[in-house]
Amino acid sequence: MLKKIDLKDLSINPFTLLNTDWALLMAGDKNSFNSMTVSWGGMGVLWRKNVTTVYVRQSRYTKEFMDNSDYYTLTFLKDDFKEQLSLLGTKSGRDIDKMNVEGLNLIDIENGFAYEESKLVFVCKKLFKNDLKESQFLVDNLFNECYSDPEDIHTMYVGEIVDCYISE
Repeated sequence: MLKKIDLKDLSINPFTLLNTDWALLMAGDKNSFNSMTVSWGGMGVLWRKNVTTVYVRQSRYTKEFMDNSDYYTLTFLKDDFKEQLSLLGTKSGRDIDKMNVEGLNLIDIENGFAYEESKLVFVCKKLFKNDLKESQFLVDNLFNECYSDPEDIHTMYVGEIVDCYISE
């Protein structure tokens, strides 16, 4: 069961959450959505708002849902769900039904959806998006180290955290 909390009551390590635990980026609606595992992103304050930043490659099926949705969720599953996170990160929603992944139960939340098996969910209203470009990189070789295909770069999305849920 998820309960809504105030962000001020949350104590987390965003580096561990994103880099080690991974998150599910989910966009669309309950009848038509996609999710993907993400480990690149951030959390902080921008434009006087609490925000998350997520990055989606041009080739990812989730990108069309991100572009066509006003909201997205960042969902962190409980510790026993690495297998599902791996599946959702390596298989495309074009090829599998991500609404019915074994072991995960989709639930509605205000302005989005999550899984019953979530330990933490951020509901984010999109504020900004921008495609990364090679000319924007300031460190030599960083672009080449991260992008073997210069046509399959990331789009950065910034979303205001409008709701936060934790498992009870």
